[in-house]
Amino acid sequence: MKKIKQLRSFLVIASILITIIAIASAFNHFKANPKPRTDWTDYYWFSPNGTYLRQNIVDDEIELTDLDEFAYAPFTLHERGYAPADVVGYPPIPLDPYNPTKRLYSHP
Repeated sequence: MKKIKQLRSFLVIASILITIIAIASAFNHFKANPKPRTDWTDYYWFSPNGTYLRQNIVDDEIELTDLDEFAYAPFTLHERGYAPADVVGYPPIPLDPYNPTKRLYSHP
């Protein structure tokens, strides 16, 4: 009888530990994949003076222009990106030109 209680206690403790380990590993994927996920939205890119340039995803635009999204000093705003829902017509015109979805900067 005593061995059955010990076995039962061991199984309960073991199952609790396995559950905790499984939950911890399920939420640990952020550390294993430090690179952010790619944004596949085709943004409409405009120059700082409002001229339409092209439609492109952020990663391809960064590769094409050698600009980046980081606003560390010194920086100059070079391109503004608007989501497809934030533009109208062709050539596209931003609905709110003062509030772009993405910004790309150069760092002289």
